[in-house]
Amino acid sequence: MSESEWTKILGWPGYRVYRSEINEESKTVRLWVRRKRGNRKLECSGCGRRIHEIAEVYEREVRDLPCFEYRTTVVIELYRLRCPECGIKAEKVALLPSKAPFSKRFEEAVGQACESAAVRRVARQFGLAASTVRAIDLRYLQRWAQGRRRPALRQMGVDEIYLGKKQKFLTVVTNLETGEPLWFGRERKKETLDEFFEKHLSAFQRSAIRAAEGFGRFLIFLSAASFASAARLSLSYKDMLSG
Repeated sequence: MSESEWTKILGWPGYRVYRSEINEESKTVRLWVRRKRGNRKLECSGCGRRIHEIAEVYEREVRDLPCFEYRTTVVIELYRLRCPECGIKAEKVALLPSKAPFSKRFEEAVGQACESAAVRRVARQFGLAASTVRAIDLRYLQRWAQGRRRPALRQMGVDEIYLGKKQKFLTVVTNLETGEPLWFGRERKKETLDEFFEKHLSAFQRSAIRAAEGFGRFLIFLSAASFASAARLSLSYKDMLSG
């Protein structure tokens, strides 16, 4: 099979196969790829700035989706860039979302398998260690969370979790309309919730809150009153006495 045909089968945008190797005994395929001539936009993996100066060319092996019954390894040619802010940094490649030796679409396949099967079963399916599958699934979920559009926070719930004598309490903020936990903070002080309002919500998001409800101390809800003035605080009688 020619390199141009392997390029079409691999389907990596902006990259072409220039060498291939098939091992029938071990049922493996190795493909060597490099950028196409028109694909010369290089970005620093540290700051995202577009860089033109190349410091070094190197190769990296990653596991990709299997080709029929053959396990596929892609050897990709990459650049280390000389960034004026970050120094020598590897280029940013969308197909390689982390430093782990797996392509993005391979990690997505593992993550999607974890949605309907136990980790050990997925590990056997892909021939990976269970700890590796857990790490891949965590990265998959993090990318999913970053890319999705979160519902507006209009009804906020605040609760606390007791963890024991050393850690004591965690403060949990929840979107009551969706039932989704949004944030966890150490301890159950007013300053704890102040951090959530200041660092994780914009002024517009704070103004959109119409109700705040929970079972923590009344002191916590003083933060909601000061940062989200439109919120109607809903507290139990016990909370008011403990405040």
